[in-house]
Amino acid sequence: MYVVDKEKARAALPKSVVQDFDDIVTQKVLGASTHIKMIGNMIEQIALEYKTNGNIEEMIQRIDEVCNFFIATRGEASQAITNAIYQMIKGIHRHTNHEQSSEVVQAIIDVKDSYAKSNKKAIDQAVSYAVEIGNRMQNILVYDYSSTVEAFLRGLQAGKTIYIAESRVINGGKPFVKPCIEAGHQIHFIPDASLMYYMKECDGAFMGAESIYPDGTGFNTTGSDIVGLICDYYKKPLYFISPLIKLDVRPVYGKEKTIVINDLKDKLQDVADPDNHKDIDYYTPELLGVCPEHIKGFITEKGVIPSIQLYDTAMQYIKELRGEEDV
Repeated sequence: MYVVDKEKARAALPKSVVQDFDDIVTQKVLGASTHIKMIGNMIEQIALEYKTNGNIEEMIQRIDEVCNFFIATRGEASQAITNAIYQMIKGIHRHTNHEQSSEVVQAIIDVKDSYAKSNKKAIDQAVSYAVEIGNRMQNILVYDYSSTVEAFLRGLQAGKTIYIAESRVINGGKPFVKPCIEAGHQIHFIPDASLMYYMKECDGAFMGAESIYPDGTGFNTTGSDIVGLICDYYKKPLYFISPLIKLDVRPVYGKEKTIVINDLKDKLQDVADPDNHKDIDYYTPELLGVCPEHIKGFITEKGVIPSIQLYDTAMQYIKELRGEEDV
């Protein structure tokens, strides 16, 4: 069993990508898709250090150290990161010191790039479907941060009114502001506590997904469940925009998702307790599920799938991803 060791994983990285590592760990940079891209770059930068160095086994150990760290940490909350890492390092352990190092390095980078290209194509397709839906709306609410949702906002016809809720636990609404300004939209930035009031003004809501269950449950940052409840109350459609790489099929086999609990002391202490009393805790879940009945549909590379009809598509996709006859 892998024991999480942040410093060991960090030490395995070239200096050029240490800041990326820190930005993911501290949540300075948000979004599973963005994190996957950054991890892919870490894999490439480690590999490039061995282009003229024959110690392939050492290179693989360093890549494993970094990848295992993110699988055990970010991957525990977001199965997409685990799925993507396995795809990006597929076949890596077949390589040995007996091979030409430059050829091995190129092969590893090619596998990583192959995943990146296929994933970009999937995201672009999903975003194109989302834009078709969003262009029929005028007032749109987005919650948390997702690079996929950012691409959707940039793709919409200019002049929409975008309600951006401050996702307090990670300041998740803030990264949407600049893209919306650049896309020519009117922005209404609101505290997440006022979601109930402003949802009445909206034609629909969109968010990204950290993980998706085959039963149609969508996981996203804490507060997403509240958005789902409010959308259901006002009969407003809630869409998750996400490539299917974010599917988590573990519940199909009886395994329960571990809820990651974060300590928000650095964000909240100045407000709650500047005198630093010792008996206050600031723990809160990182992600929570939105019930299938509160989600209109998942907008994926395979089309807009109603949440209650996701199961068959999900299991077929995982079968193809794993290259298996049966799942």
